[in-house]
Amino acid sequence: MLYGAGTTTVASLMASGTRQARTRQAIYNKWSQMESDPIVSSAVKLLVTSALGGHETTGDIVFIEKRPVADENDQLGKLVEDIREDLSGILNRAAYPMAYLGGVFGDSYARIYTDQRGVVDLYVDELVRPPLVQPFDRGSRTVGFAIYTGERNFQRLDTTQMARLKMPRSQWVPQHGVFEKSLKIALSTDDVNELPLMPAMAGGSLIYPAEDAYDNLVSSLLGLVGQRWMDSIDEQMLTVNLNDMSKDMQEKFMGSITDMLKRSKEIAEEAVKGGRPIMERIRHVIPTFGDKQLTRVEGGGQSGRADQVSIEDVMLHARLLSGAIGVDLSMIGFADQLSGGLGEGGFFRTSAQAAESARVIRVALADAFNHVIDMHTLKRYGVVFPPSERPWRINFYGSISALEAERQRTLNDGMGVGIGLAQAIAAMRDMGANKKILEAFLTDTMQLDEEQAKLYAQLAEMGKDDGNGQGWP
Repeated sequence: MLYGAGTTTVASLMASGTRQARTRQAIYNKWSQMESDPIVSSAVKLLVTSALGGHETTGDIVFIEKRPVADENDQLGKLVEDIREDLSGILNRAAYPMAYLGGVFGDSYARIYTDQRGVVDLYVDELVRPPLVQPFDRGSRTVGFAIYTGERNFQRLDTTQMARLKMPRSQWVPQHGVFEKSLKIALSTDDVNELPLMPAMAGGSLIYPAEDAYDNLVSSLLGLVGQRWMDSIDEQMLTVNLNDMSKDMQEKFMGSITDMLKRSKEIAEEAVKGGRPIMERIRHVIPTFGDKQLTRVEGGGQSGRADQVSIEDVMLHARLLSGAIGVDLSMIGFADQLSGGLGEGGFFRTSAQAAESARVIRVALADAFNHVIDMHTLKRYGVVFPPSERPWRINFYGSISALEAERQRTLNDGMGVGIGLAQAIAAMRDMGANKKILEAFLTDTMQLDEEQAKLYAQLAEMGKDDGNGQGWP
């Protein structure tokens, strides 16, 4: 917990605007606080759900598929099948919590347990929660971890024992811990193996851009609730005429009035605690003699506020918060904000922000799971495949995600263009167009490149149907 506790000039210069450099603990504490907010938590869950999806019947999220090289090689194909059988259940259990924590903190970790059979379990729960883990990098490669286990104590683990999901660092989070000496060596050394070990910086969180919006939402909610509390106090002033009374009579009379008011308060408190309404009217008898009476003085109704906090102030900051994370506010419990043209679930299929977040989460999760599979093949088969030679690939089932919908829409558009082009070529060909005419038609009318037009124009020279079923070779 003491990593990055100092301050340096470099970190101060890299501060962005009003966000000054913070310690690693302060950054993670802020994100942990935001994670407990229902709007932030629901928004991140939606992003993770749209990224991972799930099979309609089995509910599987992660699929280990064969690459073409595995289809051509029976030995590699059998290897991929064994990996799929051994690790599919383990990876599917770890996929959602790793993706969720990665979206919140920018990093998530899984403790790898192995034996002679390879990887037998992944632990992704509290003991490896991101605020407790400090990864160490050499260049852009993670080479080790230090896990907080108590005051001034930590446990060292290497990459064979721990897998890291690392979200892309698209935004710099101003923080302490950039050591100028190590930074100078890292910039001047060409050999990646000679780079110094440096503690990894916090970053990559999907909720970091929403910090200001979250603070404003919390402040507006506190203002609204506090205003309601203040306005709910029904306070009155009672003046008691004690004229022509002796001191003893004054004390007894005031004591009686005070006891009466206290008893009314007790009855109200008992009703609130018991959860049962009072089904009777309460009457107090106060004797008066002559002009001895009680006078009630009500307040003038002025609260002293120049303006009031309204629900619109809260909704404005709620929209800004959800928009900063990349989720439509109507999808996290505010159905009255639903856009008329989208309908329920329309966010998943139309949001470009959701599609981009899905791509980022999938890539980071696939890298982490590839590392787990590497450790499995190392322990079981004694071999680790280079990334370019892996016979497997990690795939996700995302029919409900905006990313998958966009991909399918692009594929359908391409197929429609191809079918239209084939029909146009067939029509020109049936009208007797030769190669030159067809090439000019494709270039000028269909707006194809000249190379594509020349290639497709060769269809004009192919034999035409002679009426006896002969023609296209």
